[in-house]
Amino acid sequence: MYYSYVMGIDESILSLEEKGFKIDKVGNDYQVSFSEDKAQCWEEFIKKHLEVEYWNEYLAEDKVIFLFHLTDGFKRYEVKDYENDEVLSLCEKLCECKFESIKKMLSDNSFYKSVIK
Repeated sequence: MYYSYVMGIDESILSLEEKGFKIDKVGNDYQVSFSEDKAQCWEEFIKKHLEVEYWNEYLAEDKVIFLFHLTDGFKRYEVKDYENDEVLSLCEKLCECKFESIKKMLSDNSFYKSVIK
């Protein structure tokens, strides 16, 4: 399974349940689980709904996929072993904070913490 924690998306995300996504609402946010064959569908949905200067990531089996919506368009990164200085720098810049590492940033989220090994 692949996993994503989503903030700032409206309830249109619930329409993905019809396509086989598992979606749990947590306050105003969503915990999303989906199979590998749904990854392209997920990326297309996120690109339509993600605001500029925000990002979404999802945990795949051996990597983390980051999708950044920047002022000049989307950037996609595949991060293995939770290490990529450019991705970490973008995350820090967009949320104006400092992270110890990508792994620590993600594992601070209880949803990701339960699946990160």
